[in-house]
Amino acid sequence: MHEIGMALSGGGIKAIAHLGVLQAMEEHGLKPGIMAGVSAGAIVGALYADGHSPRDIALFFQESKFLQLAKVAVPRKGFISSTRFYRAIGGMLRAQTFEELPMPLVINATDFSDGKPAYFSSGPLLKVIVASSSIPVVMNPVEMNGKQYVDGGIFCNLPARAIRTRCHKLIGVHVNPITTVKPLTSIIEIAERTYHLTVQSNTVEEKQICDLVIEPAKAREFGMFDTSKSLHIFEIGYEAGMRALDKHRNKLEK
Repeated sequence: MHEIGMALSGGGIKAIAHLGVLQAMEEHGLKPGIMAGVSAGAIVGALYADGHSPRDIALFFQESKFLQLAKVAVPRKGFISSTRFYRAIGGMLRAQTFEELPMPLVINATDFSDGKPAYFSSGPLLKVIVASSSIPVVMNPVEMNGKQYVDGGIFCNLPARAIRTRCHKLIGVHVNPITTVKPLTSIIEIAERTYHLTVQSNTVEEKQICDLVIEPAKAREFGMFDTSKSLHIFEIGYEAGMRALDKHRNKLEK
């Protein structure tokens, strides 16, 4: 049984806020023993479980620009090749399998063939990360074992239940707070809003089983593919994490 577990939501580039929270935790002398992530949260979780520092992962998001490629490609033909994700993430990732990670990790994706959630914690790692991050219409589904998989946030955008029984205290970080928006006109804005509304309701019960939920409110100011503000989003997550831990550290005590 691990002392602290962390569940990381999806959210595109806003997942960099997870890294700010992780930085705040480290400065408080806290580190998760097990993680669960979905979509961009799966990318963050995998790289952190692989031993990379929060700031190094934030720089990776900023410099690799693999999420910016999605923004360029969507209006052109509706899909981008998963190859770009494989190259970017695979170039950063040291572990080839879940078993090689220094920290246990669970990633959820959506079984597009059967219409069910799917959870992975063993076997090849990179393909599962890409599958979990493959937002329908934006990216092609990923083929694994004769089935197609897409973004895990469709069924569960905060995979807290996946590790609830494996840790004493569970922190959930949700970077997709819903806000009122002006009329939308672009394809990318409409796709992003549809995604947010779809996944919002499936996080309610997951939040309820967490000992502490951190939801950086200012993250709502950014789009999922707004790569120009990467480091600012990191600071938003860091500030939210510090405030939450300063105020609610007692919730994580035995």
